[in-house]
Amino acid sequence: MKVFQSKLMKRYVAIVLVVILFVLASLYMIAVNVINGSVRSQMEYRDELIAKTLGNQIENVFENSVSDMRQISPIVTNFDNDAENAYRVEMETILSHDPLYLFIEVYKDDQLALRLPDVPFSYFVENGSIIKRLSWSQTSYISNMIELPDGRKTIAIAYPSINDQGEFVGSVVAYLNLQVLSDLLQRFAIGKEGVNAMIDRNGTIIAHTEQSYIGKSIQDHEVGIHLQKEDFDIWNGEIFSKELVIAYRPILLGDISLIVGEPIQQALKPARLVKFLLFQGFSIVFIIAIGLAMFSASRVIRPVTTLIKHVQEYKEGKRNAFVKVKTNDEIEDLSIVLSEMATELREKERSMFYILESIPYCVITTDKDGRIMTFNKGAEDLMLYRREEVLNQLIFNLSIKHDIQEFVLLKTFNAGKSFEEVESYIIDKEKGFHDVRIYASLLKGEQDEYIGSILVIRDVSDVKKLEEYLKQSERLASLGELTAGIAHEIKNPLSIIQVAAETIRLQIEDEFEESEVIDELTGDILTASDRMNKLLTDFLKLTKDDEYNKHVLTDLVVITNELLNLLRRKFNDANIMVTTEYNFSKAPVLGDRHKLTQLLLNIFLNSIQAIKDEGNIHISLNEKGAYWKLSISDTGEGIKEDKLNWVFNPFYSTKPEGTGLGLSIAHEIIAQHGGEIWAESVDSQGTTIHIEILKYEENQYEEHSVCG
Repeated sequence: MKVFQSKLMKRYVAIVLVVILFVLASLYMIAVNVINGSVRSQMEYRDELIAKTLGNQIENVFENSVSDMRQISPIVTNFDNDAENAYRVEMETILSHDPLYLFIEVYKDDQLALRLPDVPFSYFVENGSIIKRLSWSQTSYISNMIELPDGRKTIAIAYPSINDQGEFVGSVVAYLNLQVLSDLLQRFAIGKEGVNAMIDRNGTIIAHTEQSYIGKSIQDHEVGIHLQKEDFDIWNGEIFSKELVIAYRPILLGDISLIVGEPIQQALKPARLVKFLLFQGFSIVFIIAIGLAMFSASRVIRPVTTLIKHVQEYKEGKRNAFVKVKTNDEIEDLSIVLSEMATELREKERSMFYILESIPYCVITTDKDGRIMTFNKGAEDLMLYRREEVLNQLIFNLSIKHDIQEFVLLKTFNAGKSFEEVESYIIDKEKGFHDVRIYASLLKGEQDEYIGSILVIRDVSDVKKLEEYLKQSERLASLGELTAGIAHEIKNPLSIIQVAAETIRLQIEDEFEESEVIDELTGDILTASDRMNKLLTDFLKLTKDDEYNKHVLTDLVVITNELLNLLRRKFNDANIMVTTEYNFSKAPVLGDRHKLTQLLLNIFLNSIQAIKDEGNIHISLNEKGAYWKLSISDTGEGIKEDKLNWVFNPFYSTKPEGTGLGLSIAHEIIAQHGGEIWAESVDSQGTTIHIEILKYEENQYEEHSVCG
């Protein structure tokens, strides 16, 4: 059964079948065209013949009507009581024996003298143009369609009355029943679906096998245009809402035109049985050809499919070597060569696998479309994906970058060049962030064509952290030395100012009457100098490791709420909504209350400055192992990714008016408390500062006083 499913079998059989099908189809189409041509030729001949016959029949009807009007016309010249009665009887006889007439009118000059049947009508037929034509033509006339005031449609056959001097003295006008004419057309219709129609000079339908078409116009139709030119021919196409083959010709008497037609499908019905028999015969031949083609192909393809099966099993690891296919021909030789190649290839694959697995870095290879072909153990450890999850998947579909356009491998594909020692980042399956160095290169085949790529990724997150800690420590040490020198330089003048202010107060107490004013001024100087002295003292403590303050028990919840209460006016002025999410009512830690307050204050002020018009600040408190995790999120401008790692460096600021000390001081404070601080941000969406600080255990409450 698998033999018949092979591609080679399908291709061979398909070629044979296409050839046979082409030959049979060509013969069938030739036969069908011959049959259709013969049927169409007979149809056109039949339509034309019936058109001539029906045209003669209609001409006879009109000639008889003209003859009837000629017999009645003397009534106009002999209009007295005796003659009127005689002609009236004759007119009544004509009307009673011929349903073609609706009614007949006799005109003396242009005045109505007699109408039969003598039924009083509530209207007068406007036929002045007909009488005027008769007056100068002095011959019979068949009018275009006339719509009577009662809504009935008709045509008029008029005959003039001429006296002995050859003068026009009146006329006889008969109004025809178009339904009778339509019934006549119906009797000559070809088959059940045949269509016959009569058209007046204006292209209006005056009779039709389907009476609903009476009164409609084909003036703008291609056939209507030919009829206006008095042409006659065979035409096929859509007319009367059907696909018809028609014969059209003018009826010279009365300038009326005739259309005789039949649907193409109706005409082709007799040929359908012949076509069906032909189709059956060709189908039988085609089926026999399929069987013969498949039988002959199977004897050639069976050993090939067996060999393909062995190759597929070898590829899937189900077979270690090829079994010789015994055909005593080239296919048997091919199976032997493949077996030797398979043994050598398996040895090379085993060696390559052990080499890749022993490399401590992430090594990934892809095909030319970016589908992962190999994924070593180092890649599993770094990205946390199992090899089975990613093999044959597009590497660009893995969420290992914030923006896949930044992926070095994509740039390698687009630029067609290698990248070495590119510092970037990778996001693992659990959304963990890793600083990495990436090496990417394209793999080429024997014809120097691209066949894939290789990607080597080395995790340098720990190295980067050590480098950053070292740089931060160096910067803070320099900052400490600088601030200590500045503070000492400022404290000496402040002491002199303070002593001088006290001396001034003592000297002038007894000499001036306005000593109260002097006391107030010198008091302000002393107060300001004390305040500056205290600030500088606190600033100096920032650069020192204060063991005593570090071991005071305090509560992060209390500190945060007190600070939010103090800043509530500032939040209101900036249209900022503050929300809190404390999963614990208390968060005890050992530390310096003032420094922790300063830490949070710097972060809150940064968030306020980042929010331009209005926004939100959200504070959440959670437990993370032995640490409290306090997260402060704002909806401000955010920080670009390339600047995020620099925000804790001294004197680095993203704001033109910033000093760059706020977050660096916060970093130093949290470092003194044995914790960690880091930032997450999305440009133009907001920033989150995360703080982790060691929890205070319950059994330590007895040894320390609670501050706050």
